[in-house]
Amino acid sequence: MFWSCWIAFVNRGARLSRRSSLGGLERPVPGVRDQGRRFDVQRSTFNVEGRTAGIVLVMVTAAILACAACQTAGTAQPEPVSFEVEAALLQRPLPGPFVALYRLRVPSTGGLRLSVIADRGQGRMTVSENLGGAVVVAGWDDQGGSVVFDLRKGCRLEGEHAVEALGLGSLPLSRVILLLGGRIPALEGDQVTALGSKNLFEIAGAGWWSVAELAREPSRVVALRGEDWEVELHKHTSSVPGDLRIDTPSGDWAELELVRLQWEFSGELPPLPELPVCGR
Repeated sequence: MFWSCWIAFVNRGARLSRRSSLGGLERPVPGVRDQGRRFDVQRSTFNVEGRTAGIVLVMVTAAILACAACQTAGTAQPEPVSFEVEAALLQRPLPGPFVALYRLRVPSTGGLRLSVIADRGQGRMTVSENLGGAVVVAGWDDQGGSVVFDLRKGCRLEGEHAVEALGLGSLPLSRVILLLGGRIPALEGDQVTALGSKNLFEIAGAGWWSVAELAREPSRVVALRGEDWEVELHKHTSSVPGDLRIDTPSGDWAELELVRLQWEFSGELPPLPELPVCGR
């Protein structure tokens, strides 16, 4: 940047110098002899050259000062936003009802679909075979807990067992939806605490806890870890992850790939089946 400013100012000074010199040499001096005219022309030329040198000196000095200012302004960097601010941004409510479709892969098969509907503190999650019907249906609300129906076995899992069946320990399904929607999985009453590392935050609720790893530009969650499970999040659009992978110490894993997402839903959630508790 310094040299571009220097060249521009010097070129401008040279053009002014040529115009001033030509104007001084060609100006007629009436009423004097030829010898006097030569003397006057030489004196005029000397004066013009002196003035031109002064102009060039002033412009060179201005160029140096201007370019120094350019360099100073160019090196100034804004302070990065703190991760506490990033965490606060990621605790905003979702922009509307969350309706999404995912491709689901697990060790035994890669041809599953997972659909999610979450609206006004309630939701449904359904796992379906690619060319078949539903095999698992889950339901939850922010106050009443979670329930998972295994349609192949014809029974249901409730409470902590329901969530553990999905490979996320005791993390409530209502918090899972926040994670899918690009938020820190915390609702009112949950505690979010910054840890020693700047981008790590502990999230704790009633009977569960996890640690979220954040990243900037855009603000997003890139990993969430519990006592015996871990989720990695990739391919974000803004803060919403496009790919997720869940791993457990037993070697079980699941991968989700976002196919479609919309922030609107009209109508009622589908009713849950009536099945007995598993193991009874």
